Amino acid sequence: MSSRFAPLTILATLLALGAAEMGFSRRAERAQSLAPRSACEGARALLPEALLWPLRSGAFSGSGGADVAVHVPPGFDATRRPGLMLYFHGWDGCVAAALSADDVACSDGGPPRPGADLARQIDAARVNALLVAVELRVDAPTGEPGELAAPGGLRALLRELFADRLADALGCTLEVDALDRVVVVAHSGGYQAAAGAIDRGEVPGITEVDLLDALYGADDHFARWIRGHAERFDPRVVSPVRFVDLYTCCGGTADRSRTMARLARDMLASSGLARTLHDDDGEGELDGTALKHPVVFKRVRLAHAELPRAYVRALAEAAGFARIDHAGVPCEGCEHF
Repeated sequence: MSSRFAPLTILATLLALGAAEMGFSRRAERAQSLAPRSACEGARALLPEALLWPLRSGAFSGSGGADVAVHVPPGFDATRRPGLMLYFHGWDGCVAAALSADDVACSDGGPPRPGADLARQIDAARVNALLVAVELRVDAPTGEPGELAAPGGLRALLRELFADRLADALGCTLEVDALDRVVVVAHSGGYQAAAGAIDRGEVPGITEVDLLDALYGADDHFARWIRGHAERFDPRVVSPVRFVDLYTCCGGTADRSRTMARLARDMLASSGLARTLHDDDGEGELDGTALKHPVVFKRVRLAHAELPRAYVRALAEAAGFARIDHAGVPCEGCEHF
């Protein structure tokens, strides 16, 4: 190469290096601007997997045990579209087993109960949402909702939790009405508490109800919720809602689920939203395509006790929460990692 071209080559190299350095600098500045700046925004020490607290406003306060188990995912930002997943366990369960990856004895001398692994599922989903498992009757064959059946019972529980218990851990106080999305998940006998939450809980941000082999009753409550939000099952609206019913062949919920599916189909059709329904009573496994629909009725092949461990992550990912990226920073447009 002629020496007269050397200055041009050097100039081009310097310009390229300058552009790369500028691009790196801009990326660094953007990352710094997105990084959490306070505990409230996510710059907090790693918290225990399960925060267990008694509450005056618990479903069965005064029992001597925890009334809630809370999991705060790393990077949770309480200032940016904070979300909430509420979980109600079924018969013979407890919140400690719900969050644990391992089987847990819910009472002294009691048998091990299946761990639902909810905490790790929420972390894997990378959603900017708290997980709050509400304690019902511990290790008992009942799903009675206690104070959650009273008007405003859920609101009172959450307000006390946010102000008196969780504020120090988060570095700020969440407001119930400031929650971006609230997803109610019930397994098995937890359907009674879920029905009370959506019907009388006085939490306006409830945007999704997920039943995991849980439609044993309260059909009118769930049908009324679907009917009352029919136009919001349109994913194009500002604050869309969702309803998911995953049921098994032999858990005792199939007949009610089929009836509810037909009612939902009629209600959605009257609003011009028939296509928002995914209804599958076949043997195939649940896939991601199904959960893209605002209304889902799906028979699944797993055993009754296995549904929470198998599906909560997928439900969280599909719920419309803000996301947390790999660096623990909530982000727009983060899909799957």
